[in-house]
Amino acid sequence: MLKLNNVTVKFDEDTILENINLTINKGEVVCILGPSGSGKSTLIRTMNNLVKPTSGTVSFKNTVITKQNLNEMRQKIGMVFQQFELFPHLTVLNNMILAPTHLKLMSKEEATKKASILLKRMNLLDKLNSYPDSLSGGQKQRVAIARALLMNPEVMLFDEPTSALDPEMVKEVLDVIKELVKTGMTICIVTHEMNFAKEVSSRIVFVDQTQILEDTTPQEFFSNPKTDRAKDFLSKI
Repeated sequence: MLKLNNVTVKFDEDTILENINLTINKGEVVCILGPSGSGKSTLIRTMNNLVKPTSGTVSFKNTVITKQNLNEMRQKIGMVFQQFELFPHLTVLNNMILAPTHLKLMSKEEATKKASILLKRMNLLDKLNSYPDSLSGGQKQRVAIARALLMNPEVMLFDEPTSALDPEMVKEVLDVIKELVKTGMTICIVTHEMNFAKEVSSRIVFVDQTQILEDTTPQEFFSNPKTDRAKDFLSKI
């Protein structure tokens, strides 16, 4: 469904990722793990061209993502960020309906109705007319997830969705993602939450030193890592 073919990413003279080959299949839950600074966030951001590969290609359903079809592709590939990326001057509702109405994918009435359904699902319907500053971190992230789902994506990408949250708010966001997993949605997530990765993932991708060092099942990765780098990583968590 989502494929990276010989993807290299360089920032100036620094190589962040080198010759990455990765395929995410329909219905898979892929957790990307690795130490800080290993290129995990860069990797997931290349999947919808927020980071443009220096070389190589990223394709969705056998179509290479290009500048020309980028907006169309991003409608199918939802993204949730570490820092929520909500517009502070817009209400929760207006944050959610901005993209689908601006892109003329839905009428305002249709988008509002769907936003209300999603917020109810997130236990946030009472926050419809609130502004982001009045929300907790966990609530902001749940709004961000609902906003991404409003576009009817076929794949959801999560870039460390709990890293900016207080510990007591982590569970409420992970529980939302677990519910998405149960629906069979294709998901790729960068996370430091190891127990969560063990529980929900169908694959673990371990990244370090510009490379994918391991791509295996969670059972195999956590009980029998193949590389010394993965063994060292797991010994410290």
